[in-house]
Formats: sequence, structure tokens, C-alpha cells
Amino acid sequence: MKTLLDVIDEGRRYGRRPALLIKPGFRTRVWSYDALADLVPKAAAVLRGAGLEPGARVIIWAVNRPEWPIAYFAALHAGLVLVPLDFRTLADFAAKVAERTGAVAVLASQQTAPEARKLGLPLLLIERLPDLARERAPLARAPIGPDDLVEIVFTSGTTGDPKGAMLTHANILSNAVAAQQVFPLGPKQRLLSLLPLSHMFEQMAGLIAPLVAGSSIAYPSSRQPSVIFRSFRDLKITMVLVAPQVLRLFDNAISRQADASGKREALERLHRWARPLPLRVRRLLFTSVHRRLGGRLRYIVSGGAALDPDLGMRWQDMGIDVLEGYGATECAPGVSFNRLDKRRWGTVGIALPGVEVELAGDGEVLVRGPNVFPGYWRDPDATAAVLTDGWYHTGDLGSFDAEGFLTLRGRKKDMIVLSDGTNVFPEDIETALQHDGRVKDATVIGLDRPGEDVHVHAVLLLNDAADADAVVDAVNRSLSSSQQIRGHSVWADEDFPRTHTLKVKKRDVLARITATGVTPAAPGPVDPSLAHTDVERIVAQVSPTPHELRSDARLSNDLGLDSLGRIELLGVIEEELGVYIDDATVTPDTTVAELEGMVTAARDTPREPDVFGWPLHPLVRTFGLLLQEFVIWPFITVFYRIRVDGREKLRDLHGPVLFAPNHCLHYDNGIILTSIPLGWRWHLAIAAAADDIFGNRLRGFFSALLAGAFPLAREGAIRRSLELLGARLDRDFSVLIYPEGKLTVGGPIQPFKAGTGLIAVEGVTPVVPMRLKIGRMSVLDRIGWPLRGSVEVVFGDPITFASDTDPNEATERLQAAVAAL
Repeated sequence: MKTLLDVIDEGRRYGRRPALLIKPGFRTRVWSYDALADLVPKAAAVLRGAGLEPGARVIIWAVNRPEWPIAYFAALHAGLVLVPLDFRTLADFAAKVAERTGAVAVLASQQTAPEARKLGLPLLLIERLPDLARERAPLARAPIGPDDLVEIVFTSGTTGDPKGAMLTHANILSNAVAAQQVFPLGPKQRLLSLLPLSHMFEQMAGLIAPLVAGSSIAYPSSRQPSVIFRSFRDLKITMVLVAPQVLRLFDNAISRQADASGKREALERLHRWARPLPLRVRRLLFTSVHRRLGGRLRYIVSGGAALDPDLGMRWQDMGIDVLEGYGATECAPGVSFNRLDKRRWGTVGIALPGVEVELAGDGEVLVRGPNVFPGYWRDPDATAAVLTDGWYHTGDLGSFDAEGFLTLRGRKKDMIVLSDGTNVFPEDIETALQHDGRVKDATVIGLDRPGEDVHVHAVLLLNDAADADAVVDAVNRSLSSSQQIRGHSVWADEDFPRTHTLKVKKRDVLARITATGVTPAAPGPVDPSLAHTDVERIVAQVSPTPHELRSDARLSNDLGLDSLGRIELLGVIEEELGVYIDDATVTPDTTVAELEGMVTAARDTPREPDVFGWPLHPLVRTFGLLLQEFVIWPFITVFYRIRVDGREKLRDLHGPVLFAPNHCLHYDNGIILTSIPLGWRWHLAIAAAADDIFGNRLRGFFSALLAGAFPLAREGAIRRSLELLGARLDRDFSVLIYPEGKLTVGGPIQPFKAGTGLIAVEGVTPVVPMRLKIGRMSVLDRIGWPLRGSVEVVFGDPITFASDTDPNEATERLQAAVAAL
């Protein structure tokens, strides 16, 4: 492979194996390796048709979902240069990047589109790209080579002069191939993509390397912990890449669940017992945790920031291998990693294959190899400052042990040099502070005020500001004399300012401490008597400013809950109250009272995860098909002469599909079933009225046995019905559904139910319209002669709806298609 597009072309050897998948609603959407290879050239044609010529810079500003890599590879196929932005990027920084690169268009997702439109550039929603590409002719691949530019990645914050790292096909591909030799990747692995794809760690290790290895990549529909945990289960996740902060968030969720069930002491005891045991035994000890994680999670890869060894070992105790690594955007980005057979806690492993790592005289980490970038976009001075004879100066300080394991000592610019010349590494002190249970987080800076010697200064995020002195005293007892904390402040905000990789912006912290002196202490926890309801109690528990608690308090401005805080809040609500709230319905301005209302409403809609799967069992299906062939078909043909037209329209169609016929005879189920080819019926289920067919247990049982029927609500809440329908489509079962929702003997066709369009659009499945045309009714459907009637079954052309089609429009189109047959 010479370019990233070869990854797509050579992916065809994995055929129909899933490459990308997501479950945004009741249905899992899947793009196989074959489908991805077919789609990319067509999507590239869409981009070229929008006037984007080779060499043009295009911003991709979107959330993680399968359409992100589809847009990414389509842009490369068209010869474009991408400029990825984190979905949380502010508009003013995006405007700087757009101006600096001369960007001509934006690829955005629905969540980022409002901000992206402020750039004033042509905009294309990535969610629409597969639909727009469906009818396009494939575009010939642009003439690109290994040294051609793929993307310009900006890593600076919103202040200062941003620098864009240029990365080529050779940079990224060489790093992905090297990572694929180190990570336990392969066709059996299924990764969950959590870190932003604009970040090179996720892009290389969570997208390119897995595609090289034939793995599957799944995307959660939300970053809410409960949705992520559900994604682990529903999407059968075996591996995940995370930042340490996310890993701690998961661990906290597991600990909270143990607290709620009174099993926290037992959980900690299991951790102590498990450490010396074999991996399989550890997994057995933590069966309940693995059940919550879907039972298949085996590997966690940590990067982007330093991993606390104790945190890593907690997951290792549970029988999940944790691999920590190190990299930089300018290195595309992998530099070193621990491996399954060669790892050491507290280090970032050994160099990746083909990557050279050395230390400068002052301990700075230097990197050379095919993964090292050619320079910064139109910034020769910045390039010269970090590249010397092919060696990239990382700005990180490190040391090697005798076996070549690299240990990082912090940033060169963050190292504190005391007045006696002693070097102090802030990360060592931060680790000691973070081990204190009273500390939520901490950062350490060298404070150098006029008239004073530079000294070690700790800035603390605390659960209770009154603990600050006690925390510093306790930690100082474990530090050497040169590491002693000589001053401290309590950070009043809910969190430190951070980069998109969740690293603390120490420059911003230092500037604020220098300008204001000691930061005012954060208020202590709320008086429990102020929390009158369970929701208020949970808000007070999670909020960094619970003293503001009141019914009209807004979650963000008043209670200090940023996006991660709101996600954690909803996770705690689901864990403690058993109520699921979609985070899409909770905004920064949502008040406590409004959240109370959402919880009350959601309590009336219990979740039922069972998928009523027994009718899908091969033995049951075999028995049902035998009944259809040797009982139903002979019985129906006694009373009806059946003619079938249009069956050839199924010939080149791949399931699953939705069959949508009219409902006009008492026994039309048998007529329709036996008109559908046997090969399709092996994977076919019927959506039967929940209040009618399944209102009678005996009828429901025989319908499920005979035809794989499942209950579908005709009115009211249909979420449960959609879950059952989606479960069948996900298992490659086609579904026969009657859009009219009722029987009208003899016709005419009745108005289709409004939910029909919703199922057709969100099911992301071709719909085959069918019509029964009655020539003459038999005694089965009318009193008197003739004994035998006649009926014609007509199959129409399959209809595929774009993902943004209005459900009402889809319903009307389906009804018109059936009526026209």
C-alpha cells in the first residue's frame, strides 16, 4: 500500500465483513468493506460535482459517525486536502484556520452545522453524503502519491497564532501499518470510536490501522455514559481507545453502581484478590462488570495524556488488557507503545517499528522516521524550530530504562527550575496529588513572582475547598525536599482549561494565577437539606457549584455543568433512578425543574431490552417453513388461484428489506408468504398487531411459530415495537409489515399509518411495495359461491429513502407506489 486510498481498495478482501457501523435509533446501520469501496468513489463524485477541485482545502468539522471516514476517504479520492476540526471548536478559532488555509468548503455534521455556517463557506452535511452518492457514477481516483498532502491538523487553542501540521499519505500510512503490527487488531476485533476523529490518535489507531487489519469500527450515537455502555453491549465491542480521563469516568460509573447496591467493599476486595490471578480467572471474578460492558471487551488503548498506573491496573485486575502509548500530531501520531508481551506500568513503551527515538542532551525526546511530518503549513520559522536533520523535537522530556522503555518526565517548557538549579518535574507531584481521594484533579506550575524565588505551586480542584491545606500537608510528606509544594490555590471553575486532548493548558492557568493571586476558594458541597428531590440530590452530587441549587437554576451557567458534566449527570440519573434521558434533549440552559419533568415523563416509559428472539431460531424457522410449504400453501390453493408478477425484482436485491403490501383478505398472510421466494422466507418475520394477534396468547404463539411474527403497536408508544423490528433487521431478517394497520376485506387501500414512513426512513432498508389485486373472492372471504377465487400478487420496484426524508413524505410515496401497482 502506498496511499491511504489503497486501504479502501485492498479492504475488498474482507468482503461483506462490517467496516463501519452505528446504531442511531432502533436499527444498526452497517457499511461493509465492499460497500465502503463502492461508496467512496461515488461520494468523491459528489464533492467534485460541488466544484471542489484537486488541491483545494476543505474543513471537516463533524462528530464521530461512519459518514466522517466516508467523507474523509471521498475527499482524498477527489484529491482534496482536509483540515479537520474538533467538533467542540469555537467559531473564532475555526475562522482563523479557514483563513490561514484558504479553505473553500466545510464538511459538517448536523450538530456542528450551525457554527460551521458562520464561516460563510459552502457547506455539505456528511450525513447526506451516502444518499447523494447512491445514484452517482464513480469518480476516477485523483493522481496522488505517498508524499502528497492528506491533511493540515491544527493543535493550538483559541488564543495565539495557530500552527497547522502537514501530514502526508506516507506519514499516516506508515504509522498505521506499524501500529497494526503492535496492537491486537484483526478481523475479529470491533472497536468503539470515542475520541474525536480530528485527533490523530483516534484517526490513525482508531480508523486507519483497524481498516488495514480488517477490524470493524463502531460509533456510539451519544457520549452519554449509559449510551456508551449500551453500545458496548449492543455493538459487541472488543477494543476501545480512550484518554485517561474517559477511563476514569468509566471506572467512577462502575464504582457508583457498586455504591448504590452496597457492594463497594466487595468490589475493592475483588480488585485485591484478582491482581495475581490469570486473566481468565480475573474476568470470571468480575462477571457482573463484563456483563455490563457486553462481555467482549478485551483491550483498552490509552493515549493523549499520562495514565495513572493505579487506574490502569484497576482495569487490568478486571481481565482487560490496558496498553499505554505516546505520540504527537507531528508524528502522525504514534511514537511508542506498550505491547501485550512487553509492557511496563508508568512508561509509554518502546518505539514503534520503523520509528527512531533518541534523547537530546537535556533529555528532550527526539523522533525520526517515515511518520514525521514535513513541516507546518506556510510557516517555515515554526518548522525550522522543531525539525533538525529529520529529527522532530517533541518538547517532551524523557528517559530510557535498560530495556528501551520510555518514561516521560513532562514538558520541557513546564519543567520547573528552582533557584539552586534543581529540575522539578510537575507530573510527579501531580500524580501524588491525584492519589488523594479529596482531590478531583490538580496541576502544578512554577510560580515566579517579582521579588520571590520560583517555587512549586499546586492548583487544586477539590470536592471541598476547606481540605486544601490538609491535602498539601499530606502530599508534602511523600515528596522530596526539592519537590515540596510551597504555595497552593483552589481553582474556582468546574474544570481547568484544557486542550482538545484533555490536557491542562498550564499557560492559561499560570496567567490567571499570576494576574489574580490566589484563586478564590470554591464553595463547599450543598447542605443536603436544600435538595428536596432525588433529581436535586443527584444534581448537587455532580455539580461543581451546588450552592446555586434551585429549581430555576440552569445546568451550565448556574450549576457549572459543561458537556461532560451533563453527560455524567444523566448517567448517574439512569444508574440511581433507572430512568433513561437522551442527552440530545438536555441543553446548557435546561433548568433543574425541566430536568425533573423529563425524569417524571421517562419513568412512565420503562425500557425492555428483550428482543423476543425465540421465533428467529433456526429450528423454529425450519418448522414454520415446513408448515408453510405443506399446510398453508395447499390450503390456500384450494380456495384461491394465485398469480405472481414481479418476483424478478428481488433477484439482485440483498436483504434485509421491508415488504409492504396492502391488507385486503382474511388469509392474505398465507397468500403473501407463499408468494415470496423460499430463500427470502428463511429470514423473514411478520409485524403483527400487538393488540389483535398478540392480544390473544395462543394466536400470538402460533403466529410467531408459523411466520416469525412479533408484536407491533399500531397506535401510541411504539419505541418497544421499533426495537423489536430493528433487532430483526440487524439480524438480516426482512420484515413483512402492513402499512394500513388494519384489514379491509375486498379493499380499497386505506391510508397508511404515519409510522410507516418513520420505519422506512430510520430502518435504512429498501422497501418493496406489494399489492394484492383481487379478481374474485372465495368463500373464505364472502358468503356464497364460487368456492375458489383468484388473486394476483404484484411486486414493485424497491424504494430506498434518503436519511433526511420527511417520514410523512415517505409514507405518501409508499402509499402511492402500492396503489400504482
